[in-house]
Amino acid sequence: MTEHSDGGIPHSVLDTRGLPGKQAFTVWQEHISRHYDLRAQKECPQAFDVRADFWHLGNVLLADFDVPSQDWSRSRACIGRDGMDMFMVQAYRKGWNGPRDNGVTARAGDILVFDMAQPIDRVGSDIEALTLFFPRHLLSPHLKSPDDHNLQHLPSTDPLAVLLRDHLISLHARLPGMRLDQVQSVIPATVQLAAAALNGTVREEQAGSVRIAMTERICSHIDAHILDPDLDPESIASRFGMTRRNLGYLFEAYGGVAAYIRRKRLSSIRAALSHPAHNGQSIEAIAEAHGFNHYRSFALAFQRQFGLTPREARARSLEATTLTSGSDGKLAEWLHWIKCLR
Repeated sequence: MTEHSDGGIPHSVLDTRGLPGKQAFTVWQEHISRHYDLRAQKECPQAFDVRADFWHLGNVLLADFDVPSQDWSRSRACIGRDGMDMFMVQAYRKGWNGPRDNGVTARAGDILVFDMAQPIDRVGSDIEALTLFFPRHLLSPHLKSPDDHNLQHLPSTDPLAVLLRDHLISLHARLPGMRLDQVQSVIPATVQLAAAALNGTVREEQAGSVRIAMTERICSHIDAHILDPDLDPESIASRFGMTRRNLGYLFEAYGGVAAYIRRKRLSSIRAALSHPAHNGQSIEAIAEAHGFNHYRSFALAFQRQFGLTPREARARSLEATTLTSGSDGKLAEWLHWIKCLR
């Protein structure tokens, strides 16, 4: 395992090649178990060669995975434990990835989309894949029905998927010679291209990005004032000089701006429940600080969003903290990057 920085771009690599198979699997499982339930398809493989090559591009991560055959899932328990709220867009260069039951299998040349806030259960062969990690707030404003893209399959025959795949390959190849400011200037175009591929079309608002830019500004405002009890559609519309109707149009894909604020507040509470600084604070107090004055309605909304109760979420987070504190301190930096990508 090495960690370094090239050309000003933070770069972290996990490489188990050369380790005995059982030891290599243990190292990989120690890393990946923070976000997935992992099962090797062989009891004790003689070799388990993994190379996970991560680049931190500011508000997104780009990873190059070369991993052996394995089964992996992301259960409600995993989601509640880490609260990752992002999309993972994976372009396959080699191998296949399919569902445990019936469904579409992604193969070399295809792209598969994972919504990390929703359950996943997959099996696969040895794969090589380029993977983009997008925070939800970065990609969602550009998507039709943002919550409906989990396990979306983009075949190699799709022209927009081909454009996105070739873009990722080209970007990854050039990263060692680029500065961080240079690559960050490319990210908006990458986001637009990914959204076009997921939507299946280049939407009018993507061609002229005024509407999306305004939505992103409002989302940033909401994030910055999520604890403000006066944060509501009326105050936001007034702050940005627009009517309630136009504000609702911008957030139509989210079910309205009030629904968006509610979801963000629940996500903020989940993050607080997992943070050591709030261990001594009651769940009721945390909820009240985020604008939920009735615990029962809050608990029901929390369970609907995350699939577990607030107390279960806190317990899962404590389990994860114990697991991390017991490690040998040699975990790859990209684990921290994933955790902090918001």
